[in-house]
Amino acid sequence: MDTNLFAIGMQKHIIFVICAALFFILQFLRTKRWYQLVMAAAFAVSLLIYADSENTRLFYGVGIAEGVLLLTALTFNIVQSVRLNRAEKAKKAAEEAGKASEPTDPPAAPTAPTEA
Repeated sequence: MDTNLFAIGMQKHIIFVICAALFFILQFLRTKRWYQLVMAAAFAVSLLIYADSENTRLFYGVGIAEGVLLLTALTFNIVQSVRLNRAEKAKKAAEEAGKASEPTDPPAAPTAPTEA
């Protein structure tokens, strides 16, 4: 492996990929945002470069795959954010419409001031 391919060694790269993939998988389980699974996959795909470091097709194939995965993650994030924002606005509008149709309590009668 060419030592200037990555700024860190293979062992550190593997540890970083495992930690990053676990983080994104746990975040997906917590928030259900699909781009996080794609990012976990993108980190794992970067390890394929170690399969045959001298193969230029593999090298460029991994680069193209990484680019596609990152664009996919970006697209998923934008689409899901727009959908969530629309759903949140619709929920707020429904709550406002529900509040407007509820009868309001009459104002309380004024109390007479007490003299001490």
